[in-house]
Amino acid sequence: MENAQFLQSLRELSLEEGKDYIRAHANEIVDLAAMGNMLADEALAHLYSPFNSLKIAELLVFLGTHTQHTLCHALGLKARGDVLAQIGHYQAAMDCLDESGKEFLQIDDEANWARSRISWIVSAASLGHIEEALQQAEQARSVFVRLNEPYWVCIIEHNIAWIYKQVGRYRDAVELYERILAIYPTVTGQSERFITRAIAMAKVAKAISLSWLGMFEQAYHLQQEGYTSLVTSQDMDMAANSEINMADLDYIRGYYGSALRSYYAAQDILLQRQNDNPIMMAEIKRQIARTLVKLNRLNEACQLAAEAVAIHRELDVSLYATDTLREYATTLVAAGRLQEALAVLNEAQTLFERDGFHHYILATRLQRAELLLTMSDAVKADKEARSIKRSFDEQGLAAQSVQASLIIAGSLLAQARQAEKRREKERYTLLLQEAVSSCEQAIASARQISMLEEVYKGQYLLGQLLALQGNSAMAARYYTAAIAQIERILNNLVYDLSPSFLQTAWAVYAAMITVCLQQGKAERAFNYLERARSMALRQYLNIVVSPERREEQGESNTSSASLSNSAMILRTQDELKTWQKEYRNYSVLLSQMDSAGAIDAAGSSALSSMVEREIIETELKRCETKVNELFERLYVQQFTASATSSTQTAQRAKNRQKNQASDKSYASYLNVAQLRQRLVPDQLVLAYFLDRERIVIFAVSAEQFVTCEHPDGMKQLRRLLPFLHARLQPGGWANPQQPGHVQQQGVREMLKKLYDLLIAPVAALLPPPSGTVTIVPYGPLHTLPFHALYDGSHFLVEQYQVSYLPAASMLTRYDRGKLEDSTAHEQQSP
Repeated sequence: MENAQFLQSLRELSLEEGKDYIRAHANEIVDLAAMGNMLADEALAHLYSPFNSLKIAELLVFLGTHTQHTLCHALGLKARGDVLAQIGHYQAAMDCLDESGKEFLQIDDEANWARSRISWIVSAASLGHIEEALQQAEQARSVFVRLNEPYWVCIIEHNIAWIYKQVGRYRDAVELYERILAIYPTVTGQSERFITRAIAMAKVAKAISLSWLGMFEQAYHLQQEGYTSLVTSQDMDMAANSEINMADLDYIRGYYGSALRSYYAAQDILLQRQNDNPIMMAEIKRQIARTLVKLNRLNEACQLAAEAVAIHRELDVSLYATDTLREYATTLVAAGRLQEALAVLNEAQTLFERDGFHHYILATRLQRAELLLTMSDAVKADKEARSIKRSFDEQGLAAQSVQASLIIAGSLLAQARQAEKRREKERYTLLLQEAVSSCEQAIASARQISMLEEVYKGQYLLGQLLALQGNSAMAARYYTAAIAQIERILNNLVYDLSPSFLQTAWAVYAAMITVCLQQGKAERAFNYLERARSMALRQYLNIVVSPERREEQGESNTSSASLSNSAMILRTQDELKTWQKEYRNYSVLLSQMDSAGAIDAAGSSALSSMVEREIIETELKRCETKVNELFERLYVQQFTASATSSTQTAQRAKNRQKNQASDKSYASYLNVAQLRQRLVPDQLVLAYFLDRERIVIFAVSAEQFVTCEHPDGMKQLRRLLPFLHARLQPGGWANPQQPGHVQQQGVREMLKKLYDLLIAPVAALLPPPSGTVTIVPYGPLHTLPFHALYDGSHFLVEQYQVSYLPAASMLTRYDRGKLEDSTAHEQQSP
């Protein structure tokens, strides 16, 4: 029987059917060694679809056992070990590869023994056995050199370079990749597809090392080259891996929208191909989770991070499980569970130290230093950050060094504030000087390697330092520059991601508003307040993009019908329908329980009813989270599906360069004069701002603009709001269906006090009866029913038409999703 026919039959059969086929036809194989090598090559070709590869490996082992052919058996064991390493079962992989290595040496097959070391060294290094891995790698490399097999020399050096990356030897890794890329084009004896794939993988791997050295543009260019080659050769599993790497680069540089799109694209490639690589799927979940943390999407982030941790724990993968544990700490910090996060980081560091992963140890310590600063332990944060910064500088890790510098500056700022309270004037001065120097260095380095988030964080810190010194004019300049940088990041985000990210950057706008108020520039303060509020609205309106705008962004005018033909989109739509149906079912159950009321008379237990309700509410919340995730994924898929992969990557680089080079205005924002022009005579806009202990009210009418401040208003608000909400709850009423006189009187008293706090200071500006009062709330005031505020004789809604807006800019006209005004964007960059 021809070997090709034998192989094709095994491809189409299940494992058990394949074994039966081998029993029936093994005696027809003319050359068992050739058949064994062909099956080994087949298993290797499917390595990134592990369970297809594993089936071939098991059939090869069975063929060797059935025919008592040592080479086939050893090749099968090696193929099995390769797959086990690929899916993270490293100890099992090493055991299997050691067994295959012994069998190769029994038949004096040095070349295949050396090939069995390729996955062995990755497995050993992943379990922390770095020295043993490097020793075995060098032995295998010597064999390939002696046998004059340059292709396999490159493969083993590729894995040596991977080990170098894990232990922080990035420059050594880059040198190896450069040598590999110089050798590959001269290699003979391998198919063109194999060489093309190997070159692409080397480029992708080299790019990762370059990114750690801060060479982001060069890294991105190499990733794109590798990605395009892999897509062209239809190696979609490795293309997904490259897509993840490009997303990582976007994430590092603050392009969170692009990063999330790429992570979802990689996930869709795996789902579409029904890829059974759990480690890669867990890695994508982990990376999506950390991106969602940046965008303040904490529930989804925690859920995905927990799923990733569970996958790695189930596989017992040392390196990946510990790194996922470290990333999980990020979600805990964002959720405010700081002590839990610190415990998780300490556990992760202990595990990394046990296994000898130097880079991961430093990354964990950097994360812990930032957490200590968040926990107001500025002295420990400072000490930790300085220690790891020295290590980053020694290794030339520019991005990590910048992050450490910002933590140092932040800790110095916190210590300076403490010194000021204690009246330690000399120490206060020295701390501020050092903090300013650290900030300036960090900003310069971040600009050099285009780290958008670190630039704005450095400018914000510098503004705080100058404000502390009483230099409000310079502080305002740095806050303005930070806001411009934030808006560059926002400009890259899509759908509802920008409002979420804006929550994390809101402190900069608040600081700018405070400085403006201190300088007596109330109108400018209001302008910045509106600027922040309208940002989310502006970004949302950009969802509807004109054809001309789509062409600008590199999107083709593919019809909706062609988009719906995408398998990924159809699958997401189908999954969305399923979850929406489940959500509706739980909603119906809940509404039936509400309408039934307390049916204890019908024999149901109040306790069991309460438990059942809690279960339904939990499931309803889970469904809601999943529906939101699927809506977003569907949008992202439709956003990117209109162009080919190669066009997308080329356009992505073009858009990134355009964003970086552009100093143009990203948007125009409403100012007081324009708002007043839009108001009718009997209309008053009340916009609120809460700043530490004070409440600021901006009152705008067609005739005037007035600012009122209540210095300790927040103290009253913190006391009154909980009381009001408590009194509005019917649980404590004698008759839940009807509040009594005492309850009504208590509520009115609370509403009167809130009226005095929030409306009375501007009562003289209220319009005539039946006029319009438009409320633009802030923070906790979003939960307050302003229309029910009581002046002692009337509720507000009894005298005025009360309306609410998230931003006063909604009173203006829109043109293609942009505010139609000509306010100049402030470009004061120090």
